[in-house]
Amino acid sequence: MNEIYKEIYTKLNTDLTVSVFDHVPQDNFDYPYVRIDPLSLSGADTDLETGFSASVQIVAFSQYRGSKEAAELNQSIYNSLNRYSMPDTASYGISAITQEFSTIALESDGETRQSIQRFNILFEPLP
Repeated sequence: MNEIYKEIYTKLNTDLTVSVFDHVPQDNFDYPYVRIDPLSLSGADTDLETGFSASVQIVAFSQYRGSKEAAELNQSIYNSLNRYSMPDTASYGISAITQEFSTIALESDGETRQSIQRFNILFEPLP
């Protein structure tokens, strides 16, 4: 799983113009930024093959007064990951990555907006 997570991190870090974190530091960071949450794994076997489905949630944070910046980050993340031809890793063959869900929400502080997206990844172990 770490190989897939690393590939997602590398892809977003290369494609986006904002900081990408898997753990947001408590200080010394600027808005906007993106956080990648841990993968959630499910089985996706067929009668003939062993496979897996993983979900990953990507959250972009913005303190822009409107939704424009969050929406632009949302679109940039979508453009980067949806239907990305993710290369096989040393251990897994990647079949597909597609967006399942997307929303923009205002946090309770009234200042911070979150663009929340969830992507589904289908993959199988390599022989």
